[in-house]
Formats: sequence, C-alpha cells, structure tokens
Amino acid sequence: MRVEEAIKKIKQGKIAPVYVALGTEAYLLDKLKRFFLSLIPQEQEDFNVGRYDMEAVNVAVAINDAQSLPFFGEHRLVVVERPAFLTGARQKKTIDHDLDGLLKYLKNPETATMLLILAPYPKLDERKKLTKQLRKTAEFIDCSPLKEGEVRQRLNSVIQKKGWQINSDALELLLERTGAELTAGMNELPKLMLASADTKIVTKADVAGLVSRSFEQNVFDLVDLVLGRKVNQALAMYRDLILQKEEPLKINAILEGQFRLMLQVMVLRQHGYDQGSIASQLKVHPYRVKLALKKNRQFKLPDLKAAFLGLVHVEEKMKSSSIEPELLFQLFLLNFSQHSAA
Repeated sequence: MRVEEAIKKIKQGKIAPVYVALGTEAYLLDKLKRFFLSLIPQEQEDFNVGRYDMEAVNVAVAINDAQSLPFFGEHRLVVVERPAFLTGARQKKTIDHDLDGLLKYLKNPETATMLLILAPYPKLDERKKLTKQLRKTAEFIDCSPLKEGEVRQRLNSVIQKKGWQINSDALELLLERTGAELTAGMNELPKLMLASADTKIVTKADVAGLVSRSFEQNVFDLVDLVLGRKVNQALAMYRDLILQKEEPLKINAILEGQFRLMLQVMVLRQHGYDQGSIASQLKVHPYRVKLALKKNRQFKLPDLKAAFLGLVHVEEKMKSSSIEPELLFQLFLLNFSQHSAA
C-alpha cells in the first residue's frame, strides 16, 4: 500500500505489529518515520521509542526492545533502519546479526509494539526465509520513486498548502533540474519559498537562479552538442567540466550511459513499448525515459550507435594509454562528426 493509505489506516486505529517501508524515495521514508514517531507522546519517547541502525547495531538488540511491553503507554515503537541482510547484496561481515532471533519474533510479534523496518532498497531478496515471513506477517508500505505526474502533483500540493503558488514554467524547470525526483524537489522548496516571500509566487527566474544544474544535466547538454556535431561548443563544455574538477573517466561514463539509454529506448520504442513499459524494462526513472524519447525524435539509430561505440573506445584508451583525456575526447568529436556528415 502507499504511504497515505498506511497513515490513514493507522489513524483509524488499524495498527499492525510489523511494518516494512520498502523503496528508495527518501522523502517518503522520512515522512513515514516522522508519522510513526508522532504516534508516541513526546513525554514517553525516552522509554517507548527505540531506533536501531543495522549497520551499527545487532538486530538482536532491536528485537529485545520490541519484546518489552510499553512503559506507561499503549504502544512501543521500534525503528529498524538499513537492514541490508534482507537484500541479495553482498555485505561486509562487520556484525553477525541474530537473524534466527528475528525470524522467531516475526512468527509471534508483540502486539503492543510497532516494529517499523525502513528498507531503502528497490527490492528485497524474496528467496530468504526472513523475507517470506515478512510477507506473511508485515504490512508492506511502498516508498518507491513516484511517476513524474505524481511528483508534479505533490510539489504543487505542498506549495499551495503553505500559501504559495508556483508558475507552470517554474514547475517544469524545477522538475527538469531535479530529474523529477520527489526528494530532490522537496529539498529545493524551502529556499524557493524564502526567495518569493514577498509575492508568494515562485517564478521561473527563482528556480533558474536558485536550483543548480546537476552534473548529469550538464552532461545531458553535452550529448546534444555531440549529436549536433557542434565540435567547438562540445569541447568547450568538456573543458568547463574538467575545470569544475570532474574526472574525465566519470564524464565519459555518464556520456556512455546516456547514449546507451537512448539506444535502448529507441530499440524498445521500435518494438512497440510505451514510456512506462520502457522504464519498467530498463529499471530507470520514467522521467529519464521521457527525455530520451524526446531527444530520439531528432536523431537516427546509426548516429547513436556510432557515438556510443566511440565513447567505449575513448574509455579503453583512457585506461590503457597516457594520451591526454581532452585530446581523446577531441579526436572522438572529430571522428564522430565525420561519421555523421558522411
């Protein structure tokens, strides 16, 4: 279920003993954690709230706390964060977690305790006994990234609730500069509202002046210059990125990744996939797919392929030769420009 649905059910008194908040959207995870903390009266926090980071504390400590009855209150809240042992990712064996103890607890959880497991991961390892038991015992709350339309709606809603307005072109630019990511967008709102305190209207100029372009967005512009065969402008932007202390290998890797994405999107589109299906298939944010589809209308498959392979060659040379990265990129631009013009 979604965060709002979970909050509504809990406010109605429908409280489960175990919750798993699963997903990578930090804003939603934080909102949920703050809501659960608000359920325990402030004067009871010291003895009825426990917070445990699984990268620093053995899960046995959290389970021991969860098994204790609340002290002068109705409920005890135990928050477990970063439980990487629920995923398939390789872990550093710094803590030998008592997973058997956790499994035993999940089979018979304390009803007066709310055990909130915050799992900031795309998914859990469904093969694990713990995950299977959680699927039986826990209420799962979806904290995965929202679609662009939902992010737009949320940002607008928060601004309006604060008594502000945001112009449509300002909202579009905010989405562009934050990659339509909810957490990034929400983090920008306080300074935008502070800057527009007199008028209570956020303008495009406010966003342009206060919300920085990300490194990835600058590289995205570099993609346009490469495909447009604007050699001098592309080289100038590359030099600017180097002056900003960006690593040549990192620049090349992001460029490679963008061309790979555009190629994949173009091929899947030709096979009849829509934007949502492409995002799901490639496991990338739908907004990135939207931008790739928009750009792909201007370019042909052979050009995208040639650019991608050229960048792969640049990466190989960067790693195996002593040639200056800027010269390698310049040679790539010239070769690609001749290929495109042919």
